[in-house]
Amino acid sequence: MIKTLTKVGIGETFLNIIKAIYDKPTANIILNGEKLKAFSLKSQTRQGCPFSPLLFNIVLEVLAIATQTKEIKGIYIGREEVKLSLYTDDMILYIENPKDSTQKLLELINTFSIVAGYKINNQKSVTFLYTDNEILEKEYKNTIPFKIAPQKTKYLGIHLTKEVKDLHAENYKTLIKEIKED
Repeated sequence: MIKTLTKVGIGETFLNIIKAIYDKPTANIILNGEKLKAFSLKSQTRQGCPFSPLLFNIVLEVLAIATQTKEIKGIYIGREEVKLSLYTDDMILYIENPKDSTQKLLELINTFSIVAGYKINNQKSVTFLYTDNEILEKEYKNTIPFKIAPQKTKYLGIHLTKEVKDLHAENYKTLIKEIKED
């Protein structure tokens, strides 16, 4: 984390503050009013620490920038190529040609994991293919290490569907129903 922060240009004073907080972090437990022996924390960033989300986003920005390589082809919305959307630790990647781009993307993420300690949870990761070509879909299943969602998937509480026309029924109708029932 410190190496990444240095490379993105974080100043020495701020780095020293971060080092003081996160270098070899320890915690104590107070039980029945008695302070127990301190123990080392395995994670460098503490849950609930106000710096943690900011530091995580700075480190994750390195991955976001790395995905902009030409070997990973995104999708086009108008003239703009879009490759990913990030919200805290939730990421959605838009890849035009999964057969060609997936291997490069997985290598990039694996390298990032080694350097930054960020790992993808394969059990929670989902691939959503926008294709009706069953042969291509079978081919992709052999190259993509994640579960493939058949018709829809959920991202940040929103149901993403293969058909744009189904977005309204999957999201707004159920939301309105929940509001009326509340």
